[in-house]
Amino acid sequence: MVQARSVAVVGGGLIGISCALSLSREGHRVTVFEEGKVGHGCSWGNGAQYNAGTSLPMSYPGVTWRALRWLADKNGPIHFAARELPRNIGWLLRFIQTGHPKRWEKTYTALNALNAPCAELFKDLLGDAEWVKVFRPSGALHVYRDSTPGKLDDQIERLRMSHGAAFQEVSAEDIRELEPNLSKDYQRGIFFPGSGYVDAPVTLVERLEARAASFDTKVQHARVLSIEPGSEAVTLHTTSGPHRCDIVVIAAGIASRDLARSLDVSLSLTSERGYHVALSDVAGAISRPVTDTGSAIVATPLSEELRVVGIAEFDRPDAPFRDSQTDKLLVAARRMLPDLQVSTVRRWMGIRPSTPDSLPVIGPHPKNPAILFATGHGHLGISGAPMTAALISDIVAGRRPRIPLTPYGVR
Repeated sequence: MVQARSVAVVGGGLIGISCALSLSREGHRVTVFEEGKVGHGCSWGNGAQYNAGTSLPMSYPGVTWRALRWLADKNGPIHFAARELPRNIGWLLRFIQTGHPKRWEKTYTALNALNAPCAELFKDLLGDAEWVKVFRPSGALHVYRDSTPGKLDDQIERLRMSHGAAFQEVSAEDIRELEPNLSKDYQRGIFFPGSGYVDAPVTLVERLEARAASFDTKVQHARVLSIEPGSEAVTLHTTSGPHRCDIVVIAAGIASRDLARSLDVSLSLTSERGYHVALSDVAGAISRPVTDTGSAIVATPLSEELRVVGIAEFDRPDAPFRDSQTDKLLVAARRMLPDLQVSTVRRWMGIRPSTPDSLPVIGPHPKNPAILFATGHGHLGISGAPMTAALISDIVAGRRPRIPLTPYGVR
C-alpha cells in the first residue's frame, strides 16, 4: 500500500495537472500552485496533436544545414535572437551533438517509450466517458513536396519499424483522397493511424483538473518564489505565504529553470517561443493534423478553428510579440491549403521549455529526493504528459518506474 504524502506541484499546465491527478488518486494530499489560470499558459496554445510513433528529436542527422537554410529563408520557421546566443551556446552544442546518428537513435528510443502509450494512459487518467469527449483518434498525416525519399527518410523509416510504430506510406492520389483541400504540390506522405488530436487543449487540462479535484486536489493561485529543503519537510515560499510539504514536483515550464537554479541545479532548458494562428472560419478544411515536413508547420482542425502552429523563436521569455512570425504561419497555411479563405485570425505566442535532446527532465534533484522535476517537454507536452505523471507517481510511491528513468534524469 502506498504511504500517503503531502505533495506540492508547482505549475498548473498540462504536465503539472496530470501529475496532480496521478498522485491524488493514489491517496496523496496534493496542492497545485499556479499563479495564473490553470491550463492557460503554453498548454493553452499548443498544436493539440498527440503522437504515436511520430515523435522525433528536434535534432537529427543533417539538422545544422537545414537550420541554416531555414534561418536564411524570410518565411523560415526558425529565428534566433543574437542577444540570446551567449546564453545558449552550451545548449546549441548539445543540440548539434544529439544529431549524431547513434545518439539520435538512442534519443528516439527514449521519446518513443515516453510518448507512444499517450492515448491509453490518458484514457486511464480520465476514464472512457471523458476521454471520448476530448480525444479525436483521427490519425495524422505528414506530407512532402518532393517525390523521392532521401537518406534521412530511409533512416527514420527503419527506426520507426524497429520500434513497432504504425505508419503507412501514401501516394499523391492517397493524399487527395484523405485531404482533398491540400495543395496538389504534395507528392507523397506518411499516415500515422495511432496519432490524433484533442479538440481543445485547455478543455483537456480542465477535465483533468476536475477529476483531480474529485480526489481532493487543491489549487492555490500563487506564485512560488523559492523552495527551501529541510530535514523534515520542504517549504515553498509563495506570494500567499509559506507552504510545507513532504515532496515538491516542479512542473513550471520555463520557470522551472529559475527555480532549479535557486536549488543549485542548472537545467539545460531554453526559452523556445512558439506561435500559432487560429482561423475560426475554416475549421473543416482538413480532418486530421497535417504536417508540412518542408516547413515544419502543423495544421490541426479543432472544433471551432483551424489551428496552424510552428516557429522556433529562441529569445527571452519577455521579448515582444512578433507579428512577423504569425505572418509566416499564414503564408504556410495558404501554401498548404491554396483555396483557404481567411477572414478572422487570432494570433498567439507561448514559451516552450525546450531541452537540446528533446527529452524532458523527469526525476529527483541530485541531492534531495524530496524535490522532483517534470519539465522540458518542448513540442511534445500532450504526448509526454501521462507517462510523466505515471513516472512521478512511481517515484513518490517508491516503486520501480514503469520505464527506465535514466534518459530523462536531471541534466
